[in-house]
Amino acid sequence: MRRLAWLALLLVACSAQPPAAAGPPNAAARVSSEPSPWSCRLPIIAGFIGQGSDPQTAGFLSLPGSDFNFTPATDAGDGMYYDRPLARWVPWGPPALSDDGSTYAYVDGDSSSSRVHLVDVRTRRDIVLAEGGPWRVVGLQPDAVYVMLIEYLPNSEAYGAMSVGRGLWKVPLKGGVPAQLTSDSRNWPFVAAGAAWGDGSTFDVAGGPNDVVRLDLRTLKLTTWFAPGARSYVIAIDAGGMPLIMSEAADEELWRVPAPGHAVKVWSGPTDGPRPFSPVAVDGGVIWFSSANMTPSWSIYRYSGSRGMELVANFSDHPVSVAGPCA
Repeated sequence: MRRLAWLALLLVACSAQPPAAAGPPNAAARVSSEPSPWSCRLPIIAGFIGQGSDPQTAGFLSLPGSDFNFTPATDAGDGMYYDRPLARWVPWGPPALSDDGSTYAYVDGDSSSSRVHLVDVRTRRDIVLAEGGPWRVVGLQPDAVYVMLIEYLPNSEAYGAMSVGRGLWKVPLKGGVPAQLTSDSRNWPFVAAGAAWGDGSTFDVAGGPNDVVRLDLRTLKLTTWFAPGARSYVIAIDAGGMPLIMSEAADEELWRVPAPGHAVKVWSGPTDGPRPFSPVAVDGGVIWFSSANMTPSWSIYRYSGSRGMELVANFSDHPVSVAGPCA
């Protein structure tokens, strides 16, 4: 269930967007037969065919290589993300994990209320910052835990259990009353580098076109960052604080958007094919992606500015997802 919650976390003011900047001539993931100039002991969560979602094992995958060269982490416990600065596994990764790996935030509760916790990774001290909500963690910054207020709706015959967003809130780390920053139904998936990123309406179950916005957490200025006229959602924030955005149209397209009106396509592929997806891990100028696929196969992608998007591993018998930067 913790794994599903993490995946949910990951998935839940301008004019029209100017033409996108040119990306690689072919933005599909590159598969090279040349010897790789890099190597990585990549933290992953591994599963096994025919056993449902459990058991899931934390450990390290040696890359590059076509074999499933996996070493289980015997000290992972209930950890689902490898905290590299402290060399240990923790239950929650970014954006709920601080940049220095020293603390992480989480919420517990039910559909009527929740508590926001802050945990010291070294000492395991767990303090409750606020009660209320119900909330979902959006990000941990030096000054606060940022959360999205959730409203749980009555069950729908068409869609089952549903919830919608009711705005972005700030829970100070040093005490104080939680403050509401926005009053909207937008999904707020990430807070990082002093900004909150919002994408589609949580009421839009069908997934119509939407823009992606940036909220400056100091000035509360809202800026439309990406408006492709298609369903779009933020799946990662890179080391420079810029979003990587997947848009769904005739093809799936992944964009890095360093400024409003300046979108660089880093990958594209058919809607029914495998694609880079969350969970991801940012490793300096490199980003590791898990995958989404309509068929039972699992891939790992590696993106860098110098080499573009690379398909570096593909397995038909081992469900895998990225769980941290190279160890």
